[in-house]
Amino acid sequence: MEAPVMQGRAGIEARRLGAVLPVYACTIFLSAFLLFGIQPMFTKLVLPKLGGSPAVWSTAMVFFQAMLLAGYAYAHWLVSRFSVRRAALIHITVMAVVLGTSLPIGITAGFERPPQQGEFAWLLLLFTASVGLPFFAVAANGPLLQAWFARTGHAHARDPYFLYAASNIGSFLALLAYPLAVEPALRLATQASAWAWGFGLLLAGITACAGLSIGPSASGRDKVTLVAEPVPTSRKLHWLFLAFVPSGLLVAVTAHISTDVAAGPLLWVAPLALFLLTFVIVFQRKPLLRHGWMLNTQLLLVLCYMAAMVFNLRLGWGGELVLHLSVLFITAMVAHGELARLRPSAAELTGFYLWMSLGGVLGGVFAALLAPLLFNSVAEYPLLVVAGMLCRPGFTSVRPSRLQGAALIGLAITGSGALIAREASRTDMVRSFFGVHRIAEMQDGRFRVLSHGSTIHGAQRLRQDDGTPVSGRPEPLTYYFTGGGIADGIDSVRQVKGGTLAAVAAIGVGTGSLACQARAGEDWRFYEIDPAVIRIATDPARFSFFSACAPAPTFVIGDARLTLGDARDGSLDLIVVDAFSSDAIPVHLLTGEALALYIRKLKPDGAVLLHISNRNMELASVVTATAAAQGLATWLNTPVRTAEDLRAMKTAPEVALVLRPGVDPGLIIRQGWREQVGPGSIRPWNDDYADIVGAIWRRLALN
Repeated sequence: MEAPVMQGRAGIEARRLGAVLPVYACTIFLSAFLLFGIQPMFTKLVLPKLGGSPAVWSTAMVFFQAMLLAGYAYAHWLVSRFSVRRAALIHITVMAVVLGTSLPIGITAGFERPPQQGEFAWLLLLFTASVGLPFFAVAANGPLLQAWFARTGHAHARDPYFLYAASNIGSFLALLAYPLAVEPALRLATQASAWAWGFGLLLAGITACAGLSIGPSASGRDKVTLVAEPVPTSRKLHWLFLAFVPSGLLVAVTAHISTDVAAGPLLWVAPLALFLLTFVIVFQRKPLLRHGWMLNTQLLLVLCYMAAMVFNLRLGWGGELVLHLSVLFITAMVAHGELARLRPSAAELTGFYLWMSLGGVLGGVFAALLAPLLFNSVAEYPLLVVAGMLCRPGFTSVRPSRLQGAALIGLAITGSGALIAREASRTDMVRSFFGVHRIAEMQDGRFRVLSHGSTIHGAQRLRQDDGTPVSGRPEPLTYYFTGGGIADGIDSVRQVKGGTLAAVAAIGVGTGSLACQARAGEDWRFYEIDPAVIRIATDPARFSFFSACAPAPTFVIGDARLTLGDARDGSLDLIVVDAFSSDAIPVHLLTGEALALYIRKLKPDGAVLLHISNRNMELASVVTATAAAQGLATWLNTPVRTAEDLRAMKTAPEVALVLRPGVDPGLIIRQGWREQVGPGSIRPWNDDYADIVGAIWRRLALN
């Protein structure tokens, strides 16, 4: 009888081992897909509450990295203290509690409006209260399942790190799928519901994995016992540093590229997807990109980066995007390649992930939270590029074979120092949660300009062409000059109102140029999300538009989608939407829900004037389609720019005027504006859908 019994057990064991790899791989893949699918989904839900600022995603990355660390610490505790059976019981219970109490996800009550100060802390609390538990429970699965797999007795159990590559493939595909498939097709509520169903499926997968690791034995003992090898503290700190640098650089690069275009999932996930792709590559048994190639490429790329920054080379948006993403990818390949080379045995797997996660959190905290407090400029970016050079193997060596690398590292340090010093000396800079504001003089001191990112947000003439100082009331310049689309739109609505605008809401302050478009007897309220901008605009030593034209202005601080809601319905003659982050217009100020809010606050014959100039996105058709979906009429003013105007710091803006059907647009008919007929072929934007890729392609086609 013993032989048939033994054969039966052997057959069961063979079937168990045959199921181990596919079940574990699929479960880890699903866990990673959910882990990185929730990040852009929930951050997009939160984004409108803080004006569409790129800093929202930077803060979100810090939160998710911190919760990843907590999940890894929890997994390390389970693996180091309990058998697979007991650890599985604890973790499955935690997952079941989360499924029953915290899903589907949404913004927790009490976080309807952010404070005027302490945005970072408020955001972290919002994320913790709303998605902290679900993310924590999913974050633990990667290292936990890999540790369990190492105890299954499978042929590949001695080196479970290949499952980390499978995990990152799931993460990578989730990030690609979100902006290209999930976001355009599903409303946020549907996305949250689908994520909850995925969480339930993941719970079933984890239960199956635990069963395969435990097997039919009731002893409670693990099938394989792993012997840990001592790891020196210096090696652990090296892991931490190698994780710190690319994590901080990820935050810095993402904020940089999303500032100029639009804060949204597409430009959030592209850098993060490349970041995760490096893990997929370096943890393969035979990496597609050899480590030596990456080390050589890094030297050349850093030189190109420093040259572009120090000499202020204009590469165009596409060229700069390629440069910055390449810097991130190659630096991460070098650092993560070293992590893979220095990884420990399977017995120390969860500890390795714990140190790596801690480094990631510290890098994110440095770039997103500490850097804005330490630096007025974005100094963390070049500093992290230099730190990436220090991730190279043997960088402390002074052997002759290292001299070339050492020389290039020295050059990179010198270049970054020069860049930072040059920035600090030539401009007056103010940094806030919403970015870096630079005040500088141009054209031999004839103009003072305010810029954010790569875009000028206003200018004031200081001296005439002959060098004599300007006196009297300042002249609005850049987009706001008399005769430009914004000034014409304001005058047109004013004419319809009999020469006076009783109540105006101006969204976006800049230098305060719009204050000089106001007339006596008119009540203008200025809506601004960034108190630092208000301080700059009302400082007469910097700009005098407010002090000269509106010495007692009314400011409303906060995101205009929220604060404008406090205005009385039907009370406004005109709403001017002139809010920008660098060259990007916050998307949530252009959606159907935003237009519905504006129209609700306007008088029956009121109008919305939207400044839609953008180098990277074509937005006129978006406004036309979105307004038509709301039953509204749109008039567009296409800019005509001359060399003479540009020398005088006058930039003709692209402007849209949105009104109720049948409302008289005033002087617009005689001033080169054109009414849009029909909605066009563009899908209207709403809070759940915004086709940023299409807007970029249309702008490229026009150029």
